[in-house]
Parts: sequence; C-alpha cells; structure tokens
Amino acid sequence: MGCKYIGTVVKALLLLTVTQQFLVNAAKILAVYPSISKTNYIFGQVLFETLAAHGHNVTIVSPFEVQYPQQNIRQVRITGLFSHVEDYGLNANVFTKRDKSSFYGNTNLIYGTAAMADYTLEHPKVQELLKNPAEAFDLLILDQVLCESLLGLAYHYAVPAIVYSASAPNKYTNEMVANPHNSAYNPIPSLGYSDRMTLVQRVWNTFVSICEQFNYKYLYLPSQEAVYQRHFLRPGMPPLLDLIHNVSLVMVNSHPVINFARPVVPNMIEIGGAHIRDFEDTGFSQDVINWVEKATNGVIYFSMGANIRSADLPPYLLDAFVGAFGKLNQVLVIWKWENATLANQPGNVIIGPWMPQQQLLAHPNVRIHITHGGLLSMMETVHYGKPVLGLPLAGDHEILINRAVREGYGLRLDYQNVTEEIVLEALQRILNNPSYRNAALKASRHFRQQPQKPMEKVMYYIDFVLKRDGGVDYLRSGALYLSFWSRQVVDVAIMAILIVMLPVGIFASLVQHILRKTHTGKLRKNAQPGENKNFTSGKTTGKDAKKKRS
Repeated sequence: MGCKYIGTVVKALLLLTVTQQFLVNAAKILAVYPSISKTNYIFGQVLFETLAAHGHNVTIVSPFEVQYPQQNIRQVRITGLFSHVEDYGLNANVFTKRDKSSFYGNTNLIYGTAAMADYTLEHPKVQELLKNPAEAFDLLILDQVLCESLLGLAYHYAVPAIVYSASAPNKYTNEMVANPHNSAYNPIPSLGYSDRMTLVQRVWNTFVSICEQFNYKYLYLPSQEAVYQRHFLRPGMPPLLDLIHNVSLVMVNSHPVINFARPVVPNMIEIGGAHIRDFEDTGFSQDVINWVEKATNGVIYFSMGANIRSADLPPYLLDAFVGAFGKLNQVLVIWKWENATLANQPGNVIIGPWMPQQQLLAHPNVRIHITHGGLLSMMETVHYGKPVLGLPLAGDHEILINRAVREGYGLRLDYQNVTEEIVLEALQRILNNPSYRNAALKASRHFRQQPQKPMEKVMYYIDFVLKRDGGVDYLRSGALYLSFWSRQVVDVAIMAILIVMLPVGIFASLVQHILRKTHTGKLRKNAQPGENKNFTSGKTTGKDAKKKRS
C-alpha cells in the first residue's frame, strides 16, 4: 500500500515538474495558414495540437476553423477568402484546370496567391491583431503557399520565422535557404520526371529551371513585394528578398522513400510524415467498423484527397470505376464521395463525404488505396504498407505514382485511357499478386526506420529556434550571400573564358603581325630595281602606277 502511495506521489511530482517546465518555456506562436487548400491545413493541424500540448500558446490565422480540445489555441478566421480568389481559378475543378495552358495556370497562381496574401493582411481581424499594441509573439510559423509577403509579420513583430511546407523542396523553399538545385537530377515537380532523367529530359528540365528563375525574379517577387510594401511600409524597412533569406528554418514534407534523395542545407529539415497520427481508437462510426471487420475478402479505399472531389470525375472515369467495383462484389469498396447519392451504386460500395483516411489505411483488412497520388496520401499509404492504384492528375502526382510503380507497390492508370476493363484488371492484379503487398510492407519498413519521429524532430527544431541562443546564422549556407549567377558560377565561367581567350587572342595577333611583316619583306625583295626607290610605306606613286600600265 505504501509503495503504491509513493509511486502515485512520484508520478504527481513528475507531472508537476513537466507542467512547470512547459509554463516556464511556453511561447506565443503565430501560425499563418492563408491557403484555401485543406491539405495544407491538415498538415499543419497536428503541429498546432502538438505545440499546444507542449504548453505553447498558438494563434492560428486561416480560412478554416476546427474545434480543438486545447484552451491555448486561438483561431483568427479569414472569412470570405474562398470567394475572393475565385476569379483566379485557385479553387477551380481540377479536371477543368487540365484543359488550361501552363501559362494560364502560372499567371493565375502568381497573382492569385498575391491576392490571397493581400486579402489576409487587410482582413479586419488581422488588422485588429496588427494594430493592438498588447499583441506580441515569440515566433512566426508560415505555411509555404507562395505568400512570402506574409514574412512581413516576422518583421512587424521582430521575431524569427519558420516556414512549414506541406510539399517537397521546390524553387520557392530552395530560394529561402539557398538549397542547391541541380537540373541534372533534381526534376521540376510539374514535369513529372524522376531523378534519373534521359538526356532529352535533362535538357528540358534545365530549360524549365531557367524559365522558373526568371519567373520567380520578374513576376513572382514583384507581386509579393507590392503586397509587402503596401502593408508594412515604414522608414528603413528591408526589401522582401532580405526577409525571405532571413528565414530561420524551412521544414519540408519529403522523405527519400516517397520522393527521392537530394542534398539539403542544414537549415532545411525533412519532416516527411509529420502529420501521421498515433491513434488510441479507430475513429470509425460503429456502422463502418462493422462493415470493415466483416470484409474478410478485403477492402478497397478510394479517395482523391482533400482538395479534389470524386463527384467531379468526368463521366467516362466515373462509369469505369462504378462498373469495375460492381464486378468485384466480394470486396468492400469505401469511396470518399461528396454528393448524397451515387448513380448506379453497386451493393458493395459505401460512400461518404469525408472518411477517416489514416484510420482506414491502418486497418489490416484494407488492401488497396486508389488515389490521385497526393503527397500526404502517398505518405500515409506507404506508412501503413498498402499498395496503390494511382490516377495522377498533375506532374508532382506522376512523380510519386511512378515511384510506386518502379518500387513494385503500385500500378498507374492513364487519365486519358481509363476503361472498366483496365480498372478491373489492375485491381485484380494487385489483389491476387502478393508481391505488391510485400513491396508495400518493405517501403513501410524503410519509411518508419528513422532515428526520430518526424513530429519529435519538428518540436526539437522549433524549441531550438525559440531558445535564440546566438541565432541560427551558423546553419546558413554561404550561397545566401551570392547572386543567382554567382551561385551557378556563371561569373567564374566568364572569367575562365576570358583567361583562356586572352592569351589565344594575343598569340593570334602576334602571328598575324609576323606574317604581315614577312609578306611585306618578300614583296620588297622581289620588286624590280627601278621600282624599289619609289616604295614609300609599301605604296607606289601615281606616276609609277601609270608607267606600269603603259
């Protein structure tokens, strides 16, 4: 009895000590998530909850609002943002976007994200936050959604900034920390290439990389600079590019098993899988639990992610999937379907507007995940060791689905050529061939083999920045202090060319001079005696020329 009492007291003291430590180290953190992409918010949601659980006070600026159990989470909701950016096509049907040109999409993205940042900063609730002298923060966490003008908040509150990206490294995150981009093996995500490109692919990848740099400097930066100047203008303010290069850390959602291996500078941290939760319960409704538990022949889970509606699928794709599912009547299909009804719904198909995806993928009866190949979905699928049937809709989707095919844990559907027979054959192939399951389990083991859980790594580095023990300057790459052309050693190449060409030019000039002298000497030697006296600087007089003609 005494031992039990002592144990209880010890636990209480330890809990009190941890609580006091949290209170002492509690920071006021401003998390700005201005994107209309629910995927980005889902990726940040686990971070907010973990920060709050560690005792930090978190203020979230976002168009989304979620009920959190923690009292130390405050939400500043940006109402009206979805309708404001509608004209830029940022929330358009993804199947409609496929018919637009890349120039149209790029222009809309640049000016649409500038409008998104501008609307966020001028929103009455954010203005109230900015104008309140009692508001102070210790850290800015910014979602990486092409809204770098919002780094002006770090300047306004005089705090360090961490960029938290739901994507793998790209041009925008690389620029922040001068992370190297080698176009020979770092593909531009929109192209859909792997890290092992052919010669033609490397040429095209290099060309697009150069275009991307000009796009960043002459289109993207000016649009963000205008928003930054409008809202944070004051004497002596630094240019936006200085704030971009002053970011303390960039955390990117990447992992070599899912994406590909690439070099990263010390203040770019890979945190792939940080959004994956540890579950104490399944999160299913009782009806779904009963259905999944009874599905001894397996479950197929079909979802196009948080930002894409399955209900927007073109008719030919819809017919292909519905027909194929109907012929697999021994297998249960759970489909994230946003409408109330599904035409010609087979008896083995359950539909719902939102599904607990991670919990479903964690269940042993789920055998296939049909997905568009979004990064979060692919990480969850690999984490839980499930084979995939991919329907990629964009370049970055293609990279991930092609990687799954190459590693043997997935098959790919061609968007332009999908029929009921093709879908049925692919599903039966994965269901009946254990090699796909084995390859998925192997990828899962590799993905999980990390010295530190991703969210633990995130918290370590956030605490590291909050300590402000001399800053993080020693993590910065020297490339930050060089121009783009100097980073690419273009100036060195020009100097090398000049160094090589200068001696060659001098030598060529000497040879030319010697040959001219030699040739002139021969002319003098071979000239007739009567003509020698009339040579003046290698020329004959008019009288001599007349004599020659006669």
